Amino acid sequence: MIVGAGDVGTHIAEDLADVHDIAMVDRDEEDIERLVTDFGVTGVTGDGRSLDTLEEAGIRDAEVVIASTDDDAVNVMVCGAARNVTDARTIARVKSPDLYETWQHFEGALGVDMMLSVDRLTAESLVRTVSLPGALATNMFVEGQVEMAEFEVDENAPIAGKTVEEGDEYPSLTFAGVLRGDEVVIPSGDTTIEAGDRVVAIGSPSSMRRFAHALTDSDSLDTDDDIVIVGGGEVGIQVAEAFERSEYGPRLIDHDSERVAALEERLDRTTVVEGDVRSFSFLADSDVGDADLLVGTLDDETNYVLALLARDMGVEYTAAVVDEADYGDLFEAAGVDVVVQPHTVVARQTTRVTRGYTDEAAVLEQDSAEVLEITVESGSALAGDSLSDVALDLPDGFVIGAVVRNGTLRTPRGGTVIQTGDHVVAFVDTDDLDEVAAAL
Repeated sequence: MIVGAGDVGTHIAEDLADVHDIAMVDRDEEDIERLVTDFGVTGVTGDGRSLDTLEEAGIRDAEVVIASTDDDAVNVMVCGAARNVTDARTIARVKSPDLYETWQHFEGALGVDMMLSVDRLTAESLVRTVSLPGALATNMFVEGQVEMAEFEVDENAPIAGKTVEEGDEYPSLTFAGVLRGDEVVIPSGDTTIEAGDRVVAIGSPSSMRRFAHALTDSDSLDTDDDIVIVGGGEVGIQVAEAFERSEYGPRLIDHDSERVAALEERLDRTTVVEGDVRSFSFLADSDVGDADLLVGTLDDETNYVLALLARDMGVEYTAAVVDEADYGDLFEAAGVDVVVQPHTVVARQTTRVTRGYTDEAAVLEQDSAEVLEITVESGSALAGDSLSDVALDLPDGFVIGAVVRNGTLRTPRGGTVIQTGDHVVAFVDTDDLDEVAAAL
């Protein structure tokens, strides 16, 4: 059951409808009708805080309840109501850092089994992506031993025009999938990688960085690089703290003197600067043009103008947090290197924690494919078989990109035998998810 049919709820429904029966609740009848038509969900128009509405939507039969409205209090109330009448797992999306910290301290409190902090998840996604040059999306699996990344292939990239076999020069790395327009291509050795393709690679973090460097001719961020964060709101703070956790020491610019003073107390490795980024003279005097990375965390319009201005000033790499769902393509078309949209980040994290047959899941751009982490159990179609045999039993859209056994990463090949207890990271065409889920 999903309560809230806005951008986040819609993305969650789209991601989950292929393998789950979904009931949607929202006060907006048009939104409910749209989701019923688009995804075949069950829809109920009403207030998610009302037990009568939840009963009508089938709360007593729900196994997972996701509260994804724009109101933190409503989301917590929905989870609390669900807890009173069902054993369903409850998931709440929240913006308030204080509410999230309270829940962390008393985990499982408030009737919420899993609380997703929008700003924290957004910040972590942004920092993870900008740390790998050229990546459109990244995710870590098996406690950081395996990395997945998606790259767009430029016409000048060294792998453009080569076959997968010719481009396979990176140990511990597998080209698991190719997204070509609206098509998902499962690559073989003789598949030619074309300019404009989005290549999904899976492998060790060190090999991924070598591949990213070769693909983009750009170096990864170093801890002493000049990183400028614009905006001292909660998203900006979370971005700064995420950089600090990775040993970076960014600069953060905000125009409010009281907020600057508070941030100086809160942040350890971040240099906090008071100033108005709408002033070109301030940007010039602050040497913003010398930055290796500029991150915009203000409103969408300001972030857009700032990114364009930063490029003109010589900033090498730009990133922006973009709230409006329809603006993402506009920012990318304008040349912003990394665009992170909170509603997408939260929806995809929700999808990860609701995939019952996986330990972790990353939904790729346009929801056309996923990368899954699976712990192989006895009875699984994977257990005891070589990859060449697995390929006969599972759909063509399933590709194993990495295997971790007893803490050691193994690059899969046709003769690799999968054992019970192995952690497998695999690329899956969304069209094949139902069949894969049944087999695993």
